[in-house]
Amino acid sequence: MLKRSKPVVWVTRSLPAANRSAKNWSCAGFNPIIFPLLEISKPLIEPNIPSKEGILVFTSGNAVRAFSERTTDRDWKVVTVGKETQRLASKFGFKSPLTANGDSRDVKNLILNNFSKHNKIYHCSGNNLQGSLVKDLLQNGYHAERLIYYRSAPINVRPSININEVDYLILYSPLAAGTLNKYKLNLSGVTVISISQATENAMGCLEGVIHKVSEKPHELAMIDLVKNLEVDR
Repeated sequence: MLKRSKPVVWVTRSLPAANRSAKNWSCAGFNPIIFPLLEISKPLIEPNIPSKEGILVFTSGNAVRAFSERTTDRDWKVVTVGKETQRLASKFGFKSPLTANGDSRDVKNLILNNFSKHNKIYHCSGNNLQGSLVKDLLQNGYHAERLIYYRSAPINVRPSININEVDYLILYSPLAAGTLNKYKLNLSGVTVISISQATENAMGCLEGVIHKVSEKPHELAMIDLVKNLEVDR
């Protein structure tokens, strides 16, 4: 019996984050191919740099990159959504960022447990946002503000990828899922892995598609899920 080659994983997240993800999937024993479903750009109106007395909150690597391009200062206290974003914030020079465990509810609880209401919270984000972090903090009596440092938008061309060669399609956001759905690709035989239930919901019901949702909203959990699926094959 011929030995099965490395399973092919389609990494759909935007660049440059997709390059890091491809390395992670490759190290885990998969053959990643990159074709982003979203494009990242600057907002039409960029926000001012916030007061250094405030707390910066990053819920995506794109936000870390976009903010870091605006200023060389790194004197803020920082909260990140998960370990990957924490790693990137440290790489860009932010000192000892605190990290939550993967979603906006965890971020809210981390802030409630570590910072007083005298601290102003700046959620540095993109134009498309999941969760209600700022609203939740305001309801808890905090001074919180959302600042949009980047835009994410669906690609405007049909993905030029051979679906027949793909074993697993990895979706990192509801916007990417909706973009994929728009192009009505024949995904029969492909296993779609979503980072969250909201992402799966955005994908909709497609006939013949196997759809799995990560137990936790981060890439390591998605990799573990696919590894377990491979064991069961």
